[in-house]
Amino acid sequence: MTSGWRISIKWDSPVGGASGASMGNTVVWMIGLSGAGKTTIAEAAVKRYGAELLDGDTIRDFFSNNDFSREGREKHLLGIARMASLISKHTPVICSFITPYEDVREKILEILPHGSVMVHVSTSLEVCEERDVKGLYAKARTGEISNFTGISDPFDEPKCAHMTLNSSGEPGHTVEDMVDQLSHLFEKPKAVLLPGRWQPLHVGHEWLIQQELNQGKRVVVGIRDTPVTESDPYPAEVRKRMIEYRYQNEDVEA
Repeated sequence: MTSGWRISIKWDSPVGGASGASMGNTVVWMIGLSGAGKTTIAEAAVKRYGAELLDGDTIRDFFSNNDFSREGREKHLLGIARMASLISKHTPVICSFITPYEDVREKILEILPHGSVMVHVSTSLEVCEERDVKGLYAKARTGEISNFTGISDPFDEPKCAHMTLNSSGEPGHTVEDMVDQLSHLFEKPKAVLLPGRWQPLHVGHEWLIQQELNQGKRVVVGIRDTPVTESDPYPAEVRKRMIEYRYQNEDVEA
């Protein structure tokens, strides 16, 4: 093995917004009142952009979670954020949850990968009640359902939302119109392919990669599966992981 090199590799990359989540696929987190149209928009966006959908109703059914207290909601939503982060390593993710509390939204954004977007699906309470085919708002009004967002539990002003979609049903605000507004979130930057027979990376290689990143390009490093020798001591899988670990905060894929 080449002398003078001591390689220490941690295989588990950190997950978290500010602390260094890996660049990868988009996570779009939709928030809004019950009946605002989150699921409808999310399902249409999933079909168009090929994303994975995590939706409030189906996820709660899956986990059999009926704790709608503030503490229960926070625990549930932060768990979903961690799940979305893991899934986003493989595919874009669209999350559709009421997410009523601003402090919890901020915590979610800290967990999600860098570049994730929170979208407020905005509709008035009156319109949401008119759309309420399940009669949930009526039950909340009579006290049959407690801790119901917008009635007996607050929906904080979404100050940390990056985008707002007007889903009131007014002309020019159809589902297709709103899905169109999300298109830029799923566009992949132009990519450049670089050879990756490096053992290990040195300053010159890092300079080449950084030049491409500075131009806003996505860098794909092609790993050639060469035999292990004295001059080439690392197998392809190790070289791949070394590069991905080194560039876990950048748009670099090996």
